[in-house]
Amino acid sequence: MGEISNVILNKPFHRRVATTSHSMIIIALAILALIYLETVLKPFFIAMAIYFVLKPGADKLSDNGFPEFLSFLTMLLLAVLVVTSTAFFAWSQAQDFTDDEERLIEYDHKLDRKWNNLKDLPIVGPLLKDLVKGDSDTVGGDLEDVGVGSGGPVTGVLVSMLSGIGGALTTGITVLFFLIFIIFEAHLLPGRIDRAWPGGTSHRMELITTQIQESVNTYIVVKTGCGFGTALLAGIIMWMYGIDLWFVWAVMTFVFNYVPYIGSLIATVPPIFLGLIILTPPHLMMLIFLLLLNQQVWGNYIETKWAGRALDLSPVVLLLLTAFSFWLWGIVGMVLAVPLFVIVKIVLENIEETRPFAILISERAPTLEEAWSDALRDGVLSVGETRKLKDLQKMLGVSDEATALVAGRSSAATILKRGRAKQQEIDFILLAAKGTPQESNLIDKLLIGRLSKEVRPYLKDLIAHLIDDEEE
Repeated sequence: MGEISNVILNKPFHRRVATTSHSMIIIALAILALIYLETVLKPFFIAMAIYFVLKPGADKLSDNGFPEFLSFLTMLLLAVLVVTSTAFFAWSQAQDFTDDEERLIEYDHKLDRKWNNLKDLPIVGPLLKDLVKGDSDTVGGDLEDVGVGSGGPVTGVLVSMLSGIGGALTTGITVLFFLIFIIFEAHLLPGRIDRAWPGGTSHRMELITTQIQESVNTYIVVKTGCGFGTALLAGIIMWMYGIDLWFVWAVMTFVFNYVPYIGSLIATVPPIFLGLIILTPPHLMMLIFLLLLNQQVWGNYIETKWAGRALDLSPVVLLLLTAFSFWLWGIVGMVLAVPLFVIVKIVLENIEETRPFAILISERAPTLEEAWSDALRDGVLSVGETRKLKDLQKMLGVSDEATALVAGRSSAATILKRGRAKQQEIDFILLAAKGTPQESNLIDKLLIGRLSKEVRPYLKDLIAHLIDDEEE
């Protein structure tokens, strides 16, 4: 009985229970707000996402002397031009397709013929006939027999889907107004925070804001770049094989690339469906192979090489989040869910009581050396990355001297892999190399830019020397 009382009265235990209960209440209130305030919050979050898309380009212009508002205005006008041109071309292509009744009838006849041929196959045919109890010779009629569809032409589903594209324009004006006011307010917010919470709190808020911007910007830039590359090659592949609406499906591929894991796969369904109707089996298999290969190369190789583990969210959590956001807000929710959840995770990391929750939803719990290797992937430590490394060092109880050796070893390994050196990496290496046999050679030969062949052996020897010192 006494032991139970001690557990109940234990302050850390009581604090963890209170934090968990408060978090659950906040989550419940947030979900209710997302459900019942959808018409208000959805345009606002879309505008926030567009703001983060425009911010990297606007920052580049600001660094070159442009006024901040003019930089955002330039990026906004450029984005409006690109989106309007893309939407006009996609809409024109979709309109031409839906107005071509002969083409739609041809699709229905080809699909019905292939469906009936499939029912005549030795093994698959009897299973389909047992599933479909009616005697319809059309795909639409057979689907109606199993409770799917209304029995009309299957291409009617495609036409109705395309006709809904214009519905997205109804929220465009609201999003634009939100975006303009967000751009106006963004540079005023730090001053308000400083006056509202003077002292250390404002500095902490500034660090959290910087970390959020760095993480979301990295995610947006990488996803946008990889999405454009995936969509461009997918559009070329579909055009080569004569897939109707190839530009529409390419745009769909770009948008769905923002949905982790399953987005690109979903985007391949419509072109494969059309290929099933018009292509021969060998050409269909080649189309499927090229589309999937394109996605795997961009998603699993180029994106990983580019961003590393910048997202750092558990795949299971991401899939659950994607499914929940689709139920909540449809496709828009799937696209917005990840960057919004990244913001939530960063806030949880910077609050002592909720940091364990941030660790639980992370993809992994990295060692200090793994964290340094990830942070130095681009050769420069940002403010947010520096803060995370210091917090991890403090949590693991690693001394500054040991951390300097880890930083130097990670920098040397990164430079060897990349083939180029940056100033910050050189500083870490020279700090770790003090008192080693390689110090003098590295001071003379390790320079910013392309890595020379003669300095590579010294970097490898330094890594081996630092590893031996750590083992001893």
